[in-house]
Amino acid sequence: MTHQTDLNLVSLHELYEHAQDVSKLIARRAFQIFESRGHVHGKDREDWFLAETELLTPVKFHLSVSGDQLIARAEVPGFRREEIKVTVEPRRLSISGKTARNENHKSGKHNRLVKRAQLMWRVIDLPTEVDLSKTRATFSDDTLAVVMPKTDPAKSVRVETKLALSA
Repeated sequence: MTHQTDLNLVSLHELYEHAQDVSKLIARRAFQIFESRGHVHGKDREDWFLAETELLTPVKFHLSVSGDQLIARAEVPGFRREEIKVTVEPRRLSISGKTARNENHKSGKHNRLVKRAQLMWRVIDLPTEVDLSKTRATFSDDTLAVVMPKTDPAKSVRVETKLALSA
């Protein structure tokens, strides 16, 4: 079933807050990895990168140019419409999301349900400026589509200078 819905674009402030949340979750997981290694110092970067690979979902992304607009498509399986945040700046597109998934962990004879965060984060520099007021984002069948009309090129104006001669 194909169900297409519009997404609300979020402000830079909201994106920044979401980035802070993502960073805190990665830091918490990196610290858990550090603890599991017996508190051995000197591998903080490795712990951080491992935490990122565990928590951040890879996003398949494609940017195309079609006439007077840029079209970005991102595959975001596992995320619902309300969990996706899209921010557009004149030359940058940011896509983020946060959801929780339940995982069964078996320890001995017991199963326990663990809630684990699933995150996505992707920032793309755009090849040209886009018109923020006309940008639209839709979500359908695990695919996010962002259509960004290009801005009109600046018009050049001829400027003449006159020299004043003083006597």
